[in-house]
Amino acid sequence: MASMSWFHVIFGIFLRCESTFDCSGTACSSSGHGLLQVDKAMGQQQVTTTTTTWASPYYMMRCVGTQAMTTQHMTEADYDSITLKVQGLYQSLPSTCTATECPQADWAGCVLRMAGHDFMDYKDGEGGADGCVDLTDADNSGLAECLHAGEFGISIADAYEDFCESVSLADFLVIAAEAVMTASREHVTAEDSSRSTIDFKSQFKFGRTTATTCDFAHGRLPNPENSCSAVKETFVDSMGLTWAQAAALMGVHTLGRAQVSNSGYNGWWSSALMSRKFNNDYFVSILAKGWSPEASVAGNPAKNQWKRADSGADEAALGKEMMLNTDLCLAFSMDDEGAVELDAATAAEAGCECAWGTPAAISTAITKYENGHFCGSTDIPGKDNFKLQRAICCGAEFDKVSDAVIDCGLPLKPEGPAYSSIKKFANNEDKWIKVFKGAWKIATNNGFSLKRLRS
Repeated sequence: MASMSWFHVIFGIFLRCESTFDCSGTACSSSGHGLLQVDKAMGQQQVTTTTTTWASPYYMMRCVGTQAMTTQHMTEADYDSITLKVQGLYQSLPSTCTATECPQADWAGCVLRMAGHDFMDYKDGEGGADGCVDLTDADNSGLAECLHAGEFGISIADAYEDFCESVSLADFLVIAAEAVMTASREHVTAEDSSRSTIDFKSQFKFGRTTATTCDFAHGRLPNPENSCSAVKETFVDSMGLTWAQAAALMGVHTLGRAQVSNSGYNGWWSSALMSRKFNNDYFVSILAKGWSPEASVAGNPAKNQWKRADSGADEAALGKEMMLNTDLCLAFSMDDEGAVELDAATAAEAGCECAWGTPAAISTAITKYENGHFCGSTDIPGKDNFKLQRAICCGAEFDKVSDAVIDCGLPLKPEGPAYSSIKKFANNEDKWIKVFKGAWKIATNNGFSLKRLRS
């Protein structure tokens, strides 16, 4: 959510770090000064990196004894102990969120980004959830700092120390990710007891072997600029997911945000206030909010995204909300046949600032989409013809072929490869959770012969 993947772009903020780790052997000890130094007064930061680098997370972990490469035995109680330790760190952070800061969401994002980048390199039986990402790869920018200094001074490495001699890092990272998703789901059920809880333990299996190097992973993370071609290559072709499962897994974007210093992108997938809640708001946002292209994020022409542009957008209160090509392409394409993939840079070049005028209810939004009304208002006096509505919104009458180039970078009808799933998940959170759990199981089990937890 980095040149970058969906997990890659989930954001990271780093506090002052006073020591690095010498991990030349199987255990890590403190020495020297920091991988980075950060002067931060909530919301302001200055990062200075040193020349210290690590090949993979294995070498960054603190362990008094010898790290277990493969977990030999694990009980349900062991799983619970790891979960409680991780959730304790998560819950020690402030639960408040502002437009610019949400500590629990940021910390969850750090953990989930690590787990996601770990399993997304699976291809042809190689890689997967093996506890390894190549920290020298630009696609993993920020992960070393995230693991080492942590978010707000709290690192997931602090939790691993207690289990490192018996639990492989590969297994631990999967459990840690499940722990933060479960904890963030509790924010949802605490507000509404009718909403479903989420259980990962019943399907978890152990026995993943930690890899100490993974040079093969270069180039395997999906680049958001490449729209749904990147989603297909990584999630469908390599990881073996269906489009519905790929879309469901992308729903983890409801947690956390993208940060320029990590991925080059900028903003929350949900509002800042929603970003610590594991729910289906990601799918609701795709359909019900208005999005317009934002080219050259932070002045970088290689980074283009979509920003919220309807009347409900409020960066001062809700924070900057955004979507990537790889998010919106799931539902929309650039033409009516679904042959041209959604691209923010192309849409921006056409001068398109087209989006819903106001946020719409899901049922209303779906009806409008499926009737060919994506952008503009249907309330412009005397303009009940769709082409005229769209002309006012997009600046063309659509009377000739050349007008198609400024068709707002969005279709007259939704033709994205996962539109039906996006609609289903936006309307029914339980259906999303069910498909998400199945997709998560495949993603984290790929490439391993695993064992069930013992009671």
